[in-house]
Amino acid sequence: MGKWERWLLPGVLAAVGVPFLITGGVLWAVVPRSVANHAKEVARLPVATAATLNERGAPVLLEGQVSDRNSFSDRPPLVAYNEYHRVRRDDEWKWEYERSYNPTLWVQIPGREVEIAAGYSLQSTSSQVKEGSNRSYEGFEINDPVLVLGTLSVAGDRPVVSEAEIGFETKETYLALLEEQLMNRQRGLLFSVLGSLLTLGGGLDLYLIWRRIRGDR
Repeated sequence: MGKWERWLLPGVLAAVGVPFLITGGVLWAVVPRSVANHAKEVARLPVATAATLNERGAPVLLEGQVSDRNSFSDRPPLVAYNEYHRVRRDDEWKWEYERSYNPTLWVQIPGREVEIAAGYSLQSTSSQVKEGSNRSYEGFEINDPVLVLGTLSVAGDRPVVSEAEIGFETKETYLALLEEQLMNRQRGLLFSVLGSLLTLGGGLDLYLIWRRIRGDR
């Protein structure tokens, strides 16, 4: 075996193992463990109806449409939005979140209109308004379908949902998205284990080669 060929195997193992280890660590870190608990909570929540909005303080899940009772914002036809500003950082153009316009929002579900208290967060949106090339407003229009997750702060005939998260999804599609995130976390664990084994194998092989060289002297 040539002088350099003996180092080939540990070099290959390290070259393959380290990227696997880094990729796995990133995937594992990006998707927090709390996603699993959140997915279980969403899965067990039934879609609320006009008849079930009666337990104050209970978590609720709504599937409905943005009501025509809402007024347009200062960026029509949007009634609520997140604002993004295009900036140049590290020689790249990027969109950065700047602020939210999230007043009281009315959502229509079968048989009832539900008030979503101001201060909710928009997790995913369906409509966009651009102002020039450097500002973008992403939010909801009247009649857009929405999924609302929050807490029922007022029950009865005029229900109010507070601390809400709103997305352009259904319960089914949202759970599928969470499942994909959990799969990425599991892939991250697999990559980390495989990368660790390959890197460890390369290090062990390197050590054995070093011992052999010392023994030949």
